[in-house]
Amino acid sequence: VTLHRYGRALMLARDEVNRANQTLELRVEQRTSELSRARDRAELLLAEMNHRVANSLAIVSSLVRMQTRELTEPSARAALEETNARIQAVAQMHKHLFTTGTVGEVAADTYLNSVLGQIESSMAANGSNLSLRQRLAPMTLATSDAVYLGIVATEWVTNAFKYAYPGGSGEVRVRLEQGHGTIELIVEDDGVGRGHEGVARGTGLGTRVVNTIAGLMRADVHYRQCDPGTQAQLVLPVRSQVP
Repeated sequence: VTLHRYGRALMLARDEVNRANQTLELRVEQRTSELSRARDRAELLLAEMNHRVANSLAIVSSLVRMQTRELTEPSARAALEETNARIQAVAQMHKHLFTTGTVGEVAADTYLNSVLGQIESSMAANGSNLSLRQRLAPMTLATSDAVYLGIVATEWVTNAFKYAYPGGSGEVRVRLEQGHGTIELIVEDDGVGRGHEGVARGTGLGTRVVNTIAGLMRADVHYRQCDPGTQAQLVLPVRSQVP
């Protein structure tokens, strides 16, 4: 009788454990499904947000271009063109995020390629005969760092297109590469250089923008007078790279 009772108790306990396991598995499955749906909704909302931001920035860029065409003062036109280039650099990032579905990190080389392509197309539309060459090492960076690199590249490339070759023909080269414990963005040309004592042409706003970004990234900025031309270099710690 004791053995019978003991065996029956074991069977009841086993059945209870099985029912508990089934209930637990069902709850885990339901919770996993809920989390998956929540993740999908979040990704969809984020993609929609990036799409809307990209469209909004495109509208702002169009308005700036319209205003630029209405101006006759060269300095005012140049200022708005520079502003529009900066807007495009940010817009390209949101477009990239929308098409790739990434959030915290991006392929910096792919993003910079799209930014540089936009600059080249814009300059060609304005009658520039300069060529833009690029050598971008594949690397993944935090989204904020990639945006900063895009803005710096925009400043330097635009400046080179405007001032490096007064004769109207030449080449601007952009490199993104991995150094010894660093990531380096390099823009160089074979033009007339930065002028007396390395002073940049224009309003100087672009230089202030670059220096501000370098401070935010804890990066170093170097300008080298070449023979001929100029090289601009941004060096940031490799810790900014995403594994």
